[in-house]
Amino acid sequence: MSSKSREATRRFLQLAFRDYYRSHPDDIDIPDRVHTREFGLQTWHYNWICRKRHVENDEGEVSVVGCGRSGRSYGRPSICPICGAKGLSINNWSRHVAFRSGKDLIDGLVKNAPHSIYHSAAFYRVPTARMEDKEWMGAELVFDIDADHLDSPCTKSHDSWICTNPDCQEKGTGPAPDVCPKCEGTSFNVRKWICNRCLEDAKDNTLKVYDEFLVQDFDIDPADIQLNYSGHRGYHIRVKDPKVFSLDSSARIEIVHYITGFGFQGKRVVVSRGQSEAITGRAVPGWGGKIADAMVEFIRKIDDFEGKYRWLTPLQKYRDEALEGLLLDEPILSARVKGVGLKSWQEIADIAADEYGGEIDVPVTHDIHRVIRLIGSLSGKTGFAVKELTRDSIDEFDPFSDALSIQGNELRVEVTGGALGVPEFRIGEDEYGRLEDGVVSLPTAAAVFLMCKGVAVIE
Repeated sequence: MSSKSREATRRFLQLAFRDYYRSHPDDIDIPDRVHTREFGLQTWHYNWICRKRHVENDEGEVSVVGCGRSGRSYGRPSICPICGAKGLSINNWSRHVAFRSGKDLIDGLVKNAPHSIYHSAAFYRVPTARMEDKEWMGAELVFDIDADHLDSPCTKSHDSWICTNPDCQEKGTGPAPDVCPKCEGTSFNVRKWICNRCLEDAKDNTLKVYDEFLVQDFDIDPADIQLNYSGHRGYHIRVKDPKVFSLDSSARIEIVHYITGFGFQGKRVVVSRGQSEAITGRAVPGWGGKIADAMVEFIRKIDDFEGKYRWLTPLQKYRDEALEGLLLDEPILSARVKGVGLKSWQEIADIAADEYGGEIDVPVTHDIHRVIRLIGSLSGKTGFAVKELTRDSIDEFDPFSDALSIQGNELRVEVTGGALGVPEFRIGEDEYGRLEDGVVSLPTAAAVFLMCKGVAVIE
């Protein structure tokens, strides 16, 4: 596969994105107070600068390297196309961008057709200024729930890695190891994929954060919460209640700690009462009232738990007895679970809380300057749309059908999965097995997906 094929593919995708924005302006969700938002655009092309610099060789001789020129290219240059010097400064981002109105934003999307576009959760007096001069005026509270953070079992079959040592090239499925089992190297090329299972896991986690924490525990009005599919591996939640706008990073970290269960102490909810152990009831506010359900969820999946604890075998043996007690309206720790004492129940509660807590991308929530994908835009990682959802619609939402954006007749593409191959995938009602390298004809949505994932080029 030539670099020209890659460049032609990026040009094709940019034009396809431009056509989409030109014909779907009403699908773009204009952020509140759009003129106060900073936007970030990831571009299809690369801006490069060949800086002049002085280089000293081993003999102490100093020479000037670089021509001081700059330019842009759809392919990522490794050397200066003018003077051949190495060490280019390369960037494919435009930051500190602002739009005066929704119309300006849509015009900008049509003109630039970016790979991806993000906007700040924050409001700024001068959004185009450098960060220290923007004058922060508050920020929405945002959550990013990404399948990449959930360790779903399916990643062991569709994710893959290969050692970058040219003399090794050992490869495998699942997350990359810390050390190559063949050459003991520590550098890998990794291919992460998405499927129904991991996106369902992300959806379930999103609903847990929405229902149990934001609405139930924090009493946030659902009318002030906006949901969306991210266009790739997960979902976003945006809290638009003005009461949260002024929260600083420290306050947002406290919210993160609560939702994730960080700092939970089982000894506070599992206590000794005479000859038996007791657990707080569901009517208790906060984590005290959640812990029984957390333990139920953990015990139901106990066979998948890989830890090494003395209580593991007896808990597996008396699983039904444990669940029967915890599922009561007033939960109890059943005395029929032999071999599990007070300290063991407290340890089980600690682990259950950690497993039960919402899995969110922590830096996204506590960073008051964070940017998040524009709803209605396209993700250059899949070609899918960033779709706005409601609490009612998210249950039936299918990213592989409902987020398809660029569709049409079949396209001829060259599959370039290389040594890692192309895992199974689904687009709409069509399922595709592992694809071998070579030229194939695919429906446009499937072809765009593979090109955005970097495993195919336009033929």
